[in-house]
Amino acid sequence: MYLSHTKPDKRLVVHLREVYEYLKTLLEYVPLSREDYETVQYIGKIVAITHDFGKYLSYFQTYLRTKEMEGDLHHHSFISAVFAAHLLCRSERLPASWSEFAPLLGYFAVMHHHGNLRDIALDVTDANDIYEDDVQRSLYDRVRTLKIQLEDIKKHASYIIEDLSPLWEELQIQLSLSEELANFIQDYENTFDETYRQFYLLARRKRGALTAKLYYYVLLLYSVLIEADKWSAANIKRNPRVHIPGHLVDQYRQANFDVEILEGTNGWRNRMHQTVMERIEQIARTNPEQRLFTLTAPTGAGKTLLSISVALKWREHTEKYEGYTPKIIYALPFTSVIDQNEKVVHDLLAQLEDFNGNEQLYLVKHHHLSTFQYRTDHQELPLRQALLLTESWEAEFIITTFVQLFQTLIGYENRALKKFHQIAGSIIILDEIQNVPVEYWPLLRVVLSNMAELFSCKILLLTATQPLIFPQDETVELLESEFVQPIHFFQEMARVQLQWLKGSKGTYNVDEWMEQFQLHFEDGKTYLAIFNTIKTSIDVYERLKKWLKQHGYHIFYLSTNIVPCERKQRIDAIKDLLKKKQKVAVISTQVVEAGVDVDFDVVYRDLGPIDSIIQAAGRCNRNGQKDGLGKVYITPMERNGALESKYVYGAVHTNIAKELLPEESMLEHQFFDAIHQYFSNVKNAKSFTASDGIIKAMEELKFDAKDKRRIKQKPEYVSEFQLIENAHQAVDVFVEVDDRAIAIWQEYIMTVIEESNLETRFENYLRLKRDIRQYVISAPIQLVKNLDRDLYEKTRMLHLSNDLLNQYYNSEYGLIRSSEMVDAWIM
Repeated sequence: MYLSHTKPDKRLVVHLREVYEYLKTLLEYVPLSREDYETVQYIGKIVAITHDFGKYLSYFQTYLRTKEMEGDLHHHSFISAVFAAHLLCRSERLPASWSEFAPLLGYFAVMHHHGNLRDIALDVTDANDIYEDDVQRSLYDRVRTLKIQLEDIKKHASYIIEDLSPLWEELQIQLSLSEELANFIQDYENTFDETYRQFYLLARRKRGALTAKLYYYVLLLYSVLIEADKWSAANIKRNPRVHIPGHLVDQYRQANFDVEILEGTNGWRNRMHQTVMERIEQIARTNPEQRLFTLTAPTGAGKTLLSISVALKWREHTEKYEGYTPKIIYALPFTSVIDQNEKVVHDLLAQLEDFNGNEQLYLVKHHHLSTFQYRTDHQELPLRQALLLTESWEAEFIITTFVQLFQTLIGYENRALKKFHQIAGSIIILDEIQNVPVEYWPLLRVVLSNMAELFSCKILLLTATQPLIFPQDETVELLESEFVQPIHFFQEMARVQLQWLKGSKGTYNVDEWMEQFQLHFEDGKTYLAIFNTIKTSIDVYERLKKWLKQHGYHIFYLSTNIVPCERKQRIDAIKDLLKKKQKVAVISTQVVEAGVDVDFDVVYRDLGPIDSIIQAAGRCNRNGQKDGLGKVYITPMERNGALESKYVYGAVHTNIAKELLPEESMLEHQFFDAIHQYFSNVKNAKSFTASDGIIKAMEELKFDAKDKRRIKQKPEYVSEFQLIENAHQAVDVFVEVDDRAIAIWQEYIMTVIEESNLETRFENYLRLKRDIRQYVISAPIQLVKNLDRDLYEKTRMLHLSNDLLNQYYNSEYGLIRSSEMVDAWIM
C-alpha cells in the first residue's frame, strides 16, 4: 500500500483525491472568465493528481516508514513537477490565451509546493544541457537523481498504475495512464525542451497584459495547490460559508446613534453616510463594472463604520447578481490599530444569532502578533488547526495589516501565498493607504488594478489624505454626488487651526522649544507633543515633567522605546483621564498618530510629511466639542544644525512640507488642497526604480534568488519588495520589566527552548508568542551589545533580565540612550 503520510497513515491515492477535491472547491470561489476558469481548472486537476506522484518511489516509501534514505532519492517534488509538465504538454489545447504556458506553470507550481517560489530561470534548461556541469548546480544534481528515480518507477509501474488508475478514471483524464507513464520514462528529456521553449518565449515576449497575467495565475495555482495539500495533510474539513446581511451596519446605527440628526458633528457624519449610500446605489445602476474606489473624508468622520457598510452592501449585491460571495478584507498599516477596528466589526457581527460560538467563521484577525483561536459549533479547535485556518483567512471578514496583504499579492513565500486565492474576488478596504512608501505607489497601482481586472476584486482606498496612487479617471470617489464633493465636508469642519511657529532660526533646539511651550501654555488645557526622534522626546519629557506636575498635570511618555504592554496601559490611562476632564500632557513620538483615538486641546508636532501633520491634527479637538478651535503648532526640531525630520523622513518629504506650509495659520478646510498638492509634489520628486524593478520581476516570474548580496541599481526579484524596512543595526530585546515578564521568559525557556519534541515546542511557542511580544522592543545594537548572547541563536532576541534593568531601562521612558550615539535617536 502506497502512503502519502503517517501518523495517521493515509493512502497516497486518497491524499491525491482529497487535494483535487479541495483544490476544485477553492477554485469555484474565484470569479474568472469562462476561458480562464476552464484552463485553470484543468491545470489544477493535473497538478493535484501529480503533485505527490514522486511518493510512488520505493525510496520515498522506505523513508516514510523507516526514515532511512539513500542520498536524495526519496525527494519527490522534482519528479512530480516533470510528470505534471509532461501531462500538460500532452494535453489538448486549452481555451485561455495564455494556455500555451500551461506546462511551464504547472511544472513551477508543483516543483515548489513544499518551499518558496524562486526565479523560474533556475528551474529550466533544455535537453542538450541537462547533464552539463555548467548548468545551475542544483538542477544538474536533480536531473542525475531523476534518472535513477525513473528506473525505480519503471520497475514498479504496474503497481503504480493499479493504484492510481481508479482515481485517474474518476477525474476523467483523457490521457492513458499506462501510455503516458511509459512515454514519460522514455521521453522526459522532451519535457525539459518544451518547458525551456516556453520559458524562452516568455523571456523574449514584450511585456504586456499576457506576461502580467501569468504572474497572477502562477500565484493562484500555487496558492490553491499548497492550501489543498495542507488541508488534506492536516485532515481538516472545510467549514461552511455563512451569511452576513447587507443591512447590518444600518441596524447597528439605528440602535446606537441618532441617525436622523443633520446638525453638528453627528449630523455631519449622517450626511456623509447618506451621500455614500446613495452613491453606491447609483454606481450599481450606471457603472457596475467599476472596481476601484476612493472614500476621502476628514479624520473623525466615522470612515471605519461607513466603509464596512459599503463592503457589506457590495457583498450582498455581488452575491445576488454575480453568483458568488466575496470575502471582505480590511487592511491597516499598523498592528497597533487592529484591535480597535476589530472591536467595531465584532460588535457589528455580534448582532447575528449564530455569531456566538462561531466567531471565527465570521471574523479572523491576522497579523504577526495574532493569537490563534478558532471556534466553530461552540468548540475550540486544536492549535495547529486554528493556526492553519487563521493563516488561510478562512472567514468571511478578515482584519489584517498591509504587510500580510501585500506580501501575498507581491510575494514569494509559501506561508504567505497560500491565502492568495482568498484575496481573488474579494472586497478589499485599504485604510490609510498613504502609509505605503511613495516609491511603491506605481507598484500598488499595477497590482491592485490587475486584481480588479483579473479577479473582479472591489478595492476601496480609505483615507483623510488621499494619495495619488491612481490617476483620477481610474477610480470613483464615493463621498460625492451631483451636488457634493469631498472638499465640501472638509470645508464644513472648523475644529483646528494649524500654525507653524518659527524661532529666530526657523528651528528649535530643546531649550528653545521649552521657552515656546511655556510662553503659549494655558493652564487647564490638555497637551500632546509629538517628536520625530526618541532622543528629543525623552529630553523634552525629562525637562518638562517637573514643571507640568507643579501645575497639577498628569504627564505621560509614549514611544516604541517602552515595552508594548506598558504603552497600552498608558494609552488606556490617558483616555480615561481625558474622559474625566483631567489635566493631561503627553510627550510622544509618531506612535500616537497610528489610529490612537485621543482628543487634546493643543498639539505640538515636529516638522514632517504633511499627511503625518494632518494625522497629528486629528488628535486635536477630534470630536469638535472643545471651546473654540484646537491649536496645532508645527515646531521644526534641530540637532547639531540639522533638521531631525530629515533623519527620519528624508530631504524630499521635509523640503516639500516646508515649501507648502504657509507662513500664516491654516484652517481645517484648507487641509484638503494642501495634502493634494503635497502628494503631487512628492510623486514628482521621488524615484520609482524600486517599483519598476519589482514589476519587471513579476512579469518575468523572478520571485527569489539564492544570492542577492551583489550591489544593483534596482530590484531584480519579487522578494526584494519590503513594505517595512528593517531597522538598521537593530535587534529585538525581551525586557523583564515586571514579575509577569520574568514568569513569561522562564516559561518560554522551559517549554519552548528546552523542549525536545518539535511539535510540542511549536505549539508552546504559538501559545506564548503574543505574551512574549508584549515585552519586546527593537533596540540599536550598540546600546545592548553587552547583553548575554548565549541564547540569541535559539531565541532570535536578546534578554534583558530584571537584575540588569536599571543599567539599560528607565521605567518612565524606556531604553536608556546615549547622546553620543546618533543612530539611537531615531525610532
